[in-house]
This record gives sequence, C-alpha cells and structure tokens, in this order.
Amino acid sequence: MSAIAQRIAEIMVDKFEVPAQKVDVNAEFETMELDSLVLVELAVMLQKQYGVAVDDWEIEEAKTIENTAALLLAKGAKPVAA
Repeated sequence: MSAIAQRIAEIMVDKFEVPAQKVDVNAEFETMELDSLVLVELAVMLQKQYGVAVDDWEIEEAKTIENTAALLLAKGAKPVAA
C-alpha cells in the first residue's frame, strides 16, 4: 500500500468514521457506504494535503482508495507526513 493510500485509509477512519475493518484500499467507496458529499469533502482534504487539483467526480470514478492514490500520484502529488 502506498503512503498516499495509507493516508486516505486513515482519513476514512478518523474523519468519516468508517469502521477500520471496513476500510480496504481495493474496495469500492460504495461498499464503505460513502456518499457523494463525503467524496466532495475527501477531495477538498486531499487537495489541501497534497497540493494537486482533484475533483470529487474523479474520486468517484476512481472507485477505490488505491486508485485514488494512483490518481493523485499521476497529478504530481508527493507523499507527505500526516
């Protein structure tokens, strides 16, 4: 798991109160019961943390934490400490 994927997983647990046992970097966001509003909030958090523009619809299309991490890396995000 990449550092970015790990950070997104931490956000899921800490900020969105997804039970840790439900967080799987390869599971679709839908299986974690995340709605579109949560994805908007996640997009804003990730933009602030990694300094790259990412829209909620891109996260929705990515479908998983791992794919979202890959999207951020492709946009030039650098792993940083939480």
